[in-house]
Order: sequence, then structure tokens, then C-alpha cells
Amino acid sequence: IAAAITRAIATIGMSAVFFQDMLGLLTVNDGMTQFGAVRPRIGRNQVMHCLDAYQFGRGVEEVTASGTLSQTLGSFMRKTGLVVFVSDFLFPDVEQVMHELSLLSSSHDVFLVQADAAFAFEFPKVHAGWIETVDIETGRTQFLRRGELRQLAEQVQRWQSRVEALARDADLDLVRVGIDSTTSDLALAEFVAERRLRKVA
Repeated sequence: IAAAITRAIATIGMSAVFFQDMLGLLTVNDGMTQFGAVRPRIGRNQVMHCLDAYQFGRGVEEVTASGTLSQTLGSFMRKTGLVVFVSDFLFPDVEQVMHELSLLSSSHDVFLVQADAAFAFEFPKVHAGWIETVDIETGRTQFLRRGELRQLAEQVQRWQSRVEALARDADLDLVRVGIDSTTSDLALAEFVAERRLRKVA
């Protein structure tokens, strides 16, 4: 999942370099309460800086939350610009986040990139009746029955399809990227180019 998000940042970043657009990065924690940022700048080195910040947390500036998510993002971007929200959207308050992003779209150009995550929940068959699982992002553990474990990938697929529907209802463009790097990178590059031409027109 992280690899798909990293490729998305790189593809969007190189598009920004090509069009001489500024690129920045804002990372958020699971509860949307802690923010880290790389201030927008132009250039290929800035793309590398953003990738380094996302992967390893280096060179990230702490951003103070200013009320809601849309207010915090708005205060970070002092000028009207492009906001690309890249995530797997596997968090509980997705409706509220979608609402906040739709509010932000009234003053900025917002679109969403969803990293396809179902493959990460396709586990081999196990014989144990109960399996202990660990969330690598939060460290939380949970015991699941064998049948529940087998259904996780399908549940994630349904959840992410619901996210796409929520984005349509909020009038937000969404592009989905997966583990096939070539297909995903081309789809995202074409989407970004087409969207830019549409905005110019």
C-alpha cells in the first residue's frame, strides 16, 4: 500500500516539475489530529524531498491543527492551488473527511488518489481457529476467527468502492491506483494531464 502511495506522489511530483508547478506534502496520522508538512516549492529536488519525508519522516515540519481538516489544509496553503489527497481511505470517519475535502474544493482544486488495498488482506489458508492480528500503523492487536480473516479482502473492496461513491456524491474526482505499477502510473499520469488541460480550458 505504501509503495502505491509513494509511486503516486512521485508521478504527481514529476508532473508538477514538467509544468513548473509548486509541490508540497502534508501527512496526517490515523486520527487526523497530527500533521507534518513540507512547504511547497518548485523543482525535482523538491519531489525527492517529499518522497523522503513520506517514507522516512525526514525534513517534516510540524503543523498545528486549526480546527477542522479543511481549515488546517486551508491555512497550510496560503494561495489557491492543487490539493491531491492520497490515501487507502481505510479509516472510520471517511464520510467526515470527504465532507471536509468537498469544503476545501470551494477554494482549491482538490482530487483524490485511492491506493487499492484489498491485495494486502489476502492471506494464505490457516488451520488455527483464532488468529491474532496487528495493525502496523497503530500497534493495535485484535483476534479474528478464521472465517473473518478470509473475508477481509472482500470487505476492503466493498469499503473502497463505497469511498468512490462518496467521492462522486461530493463532486470530487478520484483515481484508483493498485499494485500493477505500470498500469497505475500511466492511469494517474493521464488523469493528471487530462485534468490540467480541462482546468486550463
